[in-house]
Amino acid sequence: MRHQRGISLPAMAFALAVVAIILVAITQQRVRAANELAGRSLGATLNELGRAVELYRTTHLATLTGALPVTVAGFSDPYAPTTAELQTAGFLAPAVNMPAAEYSIALTRNPVGCVAPVNDPCTVWSRASPVAPVLNPDGTVPADRLNALVARITSSNASFSGPPTPATISGGEGTWVIANPDPAARPGIVVLVNGLGGAGEPWLRVGDTRNPDFRGPSVTGTQFDTAHKTPGDACTPQGAFASGANGIVYCNAGIWVLYDGPIVVGGAACTIDGAMGVTAAGASLMCINSAWRDHLTYGVRATAYYAHNTLVTRPTCGVGLTPVATVSTVAASVIIGANNPGNNTGSFESAIDPADWRVSITGSTGVQAGNGARALVVTSCAAT
Repeated sequence: MRHQRGISLPAMAFALAVVAIILVAITQQRVRAANELAGRSLGATLNELGRAVELYRTTHLATLTGALPVTVAGFSDPYAPTTAELQTAGFLAPAVNMPAAEYSIALTRNPVGCVAPVNDPCTVWSRASPVAPVLNPDGTVPADRLNALVARITSSNASFSGPPTPATISGGEGTWVIANPDPAARPGIVVLVNGLGGAGEPWLRVGDTRNPDFRGPSVTGTQFDTAHKTPGDACTPQGAFASGANGIVYCNAGIWVLYDGPIVVGGAACTIDGAMGVTAAGASLMCINSAWRDHLTYGVRATAYYAHNTLVTRPTCGVGLTPVATVSTVAASVIIGANNPGNNTGSFESAIDPADWRVSITGSTGVQAGNGARALVVTSCAAT
């Protein structure tokens, strides 16, 4: 009994305290990691909303800064679009789950009350935010979660309300300050802002609806100063150009389509292989081997098996392309028996007559293979 040893109560208490400290640290680290993951997840969703609102803002900038009253087709209040309206109009992907009642979106003229082009500059800034604040269960602001959320927003124009002044929200490295959109000015309200902290946006953007009238002696955009056309609507005449809400459109096969290439002539010389263009008649062309050639029919057109002495079907090729047929493989057969016509050499080859595209499958002696012989022929339209 004298040689038995144990642990004293003070030592045991110290060991338990160390274990408790370690467990607390691990728990805090896991909570912090979970908060950051939740923040990044929500930030990814809000990032999509921010992009949609910004695209809506820039697309309709001229209308939203014009004379009152302002109307935008598909939007009950052009200055307060809903997530459902943005999805219907194609600004926000339909797969993004954003119930309209859970998000607040507002656009405001800057300076307030301005009208373009009477007032210069005159622009519109936007604010999008979830209606509910992001808070811990005890009502405190989860800094880890909110900082991870803001970092996930690619525009760098996101911020949130918090102490000591939850009634206002600032962002853009101090370039903008707005009132908390929450009626109760609660902390944890996240906002995405666009159009504040810069100039009045005199530049033109991709998809801008404003007239690019440069007012120079030899450069003007008035040829596109037309009523907006909608891709898919009927049009005349073939090859005509006009303005669209999201770019320039041209008339092809009786409907308006978005224009994405220069007007070129089939067969004419070109310099950048792979470049795309269209003819005045609306045909899509591609620069291949330094010439504009038909894009629709270029490449492989068909593959099929053909027997000996049959004709290969020629593909119909567009401008600058030549029909080509190539034998890919040969499945030959022999005819057994001295009294049977056919070839028993065991060595076979196939060819296509360039004049009429007739297939021949023969042995080394020139005699045709058995009736079961087939050649796999690939037809294409090539730039030769």
